[in-house]
Amino acid sequence: MRAWMIEEQGGPRSLKQVDLDKPAASGTEILVRMTAPGVVPFDVAVINDDNEANFPPCSLPLVPGNQGAGIVEDAGTSDRLKVGDRVMFGAFPYGFMRAGSWAEYCTVEQDHAWKIPDSVSDGAAAQASVAYPTAYRALIEAGFEAGKTVLVPGIGGSVGNAGYQLARALGAARVISTTSSTAKAEMARAAGFENVIDLSKQSMSEGVHALNGGEGVDIVIDSLGGQILAETAKCIRRYSKIICLGFAAGRDSTITLADLILYRGSIQGYGVYTCTPEEWADAWTVFTSLADAGTIKPLFDRSFPFDQAVEALDYVATARPFGGVALSL
Repeated sequence: MRAWMIEEQGGPRSLKQVDLDKPAASGTEILVRMTAPGVVPFDVAVINDDNEANFPPCSLPLVPGNQGAGIVEDAGTSDRLKVGDRVMFGAFPYGFMRAGSWAEYCTVEQDHAWKIPDSVSDGAAAQASVAYPTAYRALIEAGFEAGKTVLVPGIGGSVGNAGYQLARALGAARVISTTSSTAKAEMARAAGFENVIDLSKQSMSEGVHALNGGEGVDIVIDSLGGQILAETAKCIRRYSKIICLGFAAGRDSTITLADLILYRGSIQGYGVYTCTPEEWADAWTVFTSLADAGTIKPLFDRSFPFDQAVEALDYVATARPFGGVALSL
């Protein structure tokens, strides 16, 4: 089978297309014939050897690809999946501690795979497989209930889009997002995201309070980190909780403690890789029901031919696409 591989973490130049033996499912694995290997920021971090991310060492040589979509070729011992099912998958070890999705075939643990909703394309599912469970479990962790107000910075990013759509679909009184680009703010509004703050025109705090009747929000789901996280602390109300999921905008943040103390707010780190199989299944079940009902829709930017993995990686790293990116097979 064709596959992309790195023998060192030297950036895109270290990617080589190779011919490998087709893997076989064993134990609790299934075998997936890939149709849409996802290309996500995690792949960029692994391939570039982003030491500041403080990841443990990855297993080299390595087939990259943290998530993806495809068709079950061997269902193994699964009583939930069958041959021919379209599935999406993603979890911490793929493309990091074990062979990932950037190949014609990939073995996947049964608990890490879920049937793709009929309403979702393979390309969109490749990134939705992780983004929606991440956003959903973060909302649960924050104590989300219908009627609460939610801030999800970073519209256009996978978790930003998923968090906004899920909170709205699940009954939030108001959902707000942000972008630093006027062009992306206009794209977001055209895509149905009503409350998007253009940070090139006003501060996050000004925008949140203007959109929310002069009040801060109950919940913040932040996947960006850096000083974006510090700004979210200025956008809270009494007993608010801020969930920190990532650090695309920086690993360090200088927070004004008075912002938290004044409102008895809290900040909590969270990673979806800590979820149990039951929590993953719950999140995917919610995603499926809402997607099939048409109340959420994963955004997809574009596919690249499988042979253009280097170009796809560069696109994700530099273009800040509005929606998911995948390879096509």
